[in-house]
Amino acid sequence: KLLKNYKGLKELLHFLPGFFGMHILSKPVVKKVITPGYPAWGVSGFVMLLESHISFHTWPEHGYVSMDVYSCKEFNHERVLVYLKKYFGIRQLTVQVVKRKNYL
Repeated sequence: KLLKNYKGLKELLHFLPGFFGMHILSKPVVKKVITPGYPAWGVSGFVMLLESHISFHTWPEHGYVSMDVYSCKEFNHERVLVYLKKYFGIRQLTVQVVKRKNYL
């Protein structure tokens, strides 16, 4: 249910930047996405940050979410993973951490 809950996902995008110690530049956007020729639908969301952005794409029918936390400010990604695993009830997780030069 979380993967198709627009209000809850929008609230998540409002909450996460403060949790990470980042700053929102624009209101979060959350939209239902239907791809022509592909049977599964999903929800996509995005929030622009002073430090970069947070985005996600869900596929509720498959119980799948993909999330990108992109920042030029260092943050504790392990703390973020613990929070998101609990929030979504994630049982299987693949993580890719790419270190960027810290400009902030």
